[in-house]
Amino acid sequence: MPVSLETRVPSKFRRTSMMLPQHLKQIRVLMLNEKENLERTLFRLEQGFELQFRLGPSLQGRRVIVHTNYPLDGQKFIRNNFRVLAWNYPTGREDDSDKYCSLELKIAGSYQYYFGYADVERLGGGYVVVDPILRVGADNHVLLLDCVTIQTYLSKCLGRLDDWPDRLRVAKESGYNMIHFTPLQTLGESRSCYSLADQLTFSLEFSPDGKSYTWEDVGRLVEKLRTEWNMVSITDVVYNHTGEWI
Repeated sequence: MPVSLETRVPSKFRRTSMMLPQHLKQIRVLMLNEKENLERTLFRLEQGFELQFRLGPSLQGRRVIVHTNYPLDGQKFIRNNFRVLAWNYPTGREDDSDKYCSLELKIAGSYQYYFGYADVERLGGGYVVVDPILRVGADNHVLLLDCVTIQTYLSKCLGRLDDWPDRLRVAKESGYNMIHFTPLQTLGESRSCYSLADQLTFSLEFSPDGKSYTWEDVGRLVEKLRTEWNMVSITDVVYNHTGEWI
């Protein structure tokens, strides 16, 4: 069966080209169908959206249970910690064609859901990605994800941390608004940008003689880029590439 992720808004706003008022909640509906595994389908949603799971025709009349690892308010996200979502009955009676369970999407990240019934816990499932909200500038304005332009720097070639602003300024003056740093940790023997001797320590190569810069110093530079240069920063590591001999 086809995948359905539809938008639900009050009827008076449907089939119009007008912008919806900000106070109206955006609702997205994901129809669940038997044996429909959507783990290779990406659903991107925004923070503040409500995601509703509803039953497709193949599941109506069955006691379907939906699990997710999206955390409850105030709880820490643990990837393997799943909970059961409660069904809501808008009409006040158990009507499979109208009931739904939902998530209030407040935290950015990648989350999993799955569903089943009877003795089979997993008959289908998939993933939902909640986009982050990026903010830059002294006024903390939003940088739209579709407007991100990124420049990658090989961190090992940047030299001492004191010299980074001058070298990064080229990206700023060229119109980029995001800088991607390859790993800043101590590198392994191969000197490959992603070969780590220690995934926890900030590389001593970035400190001049007589100084020992730390992650806090990097944090201050990143904050300067964000507030004064209107640029955000990102880095990535491959943890199974850790080892002095690599």
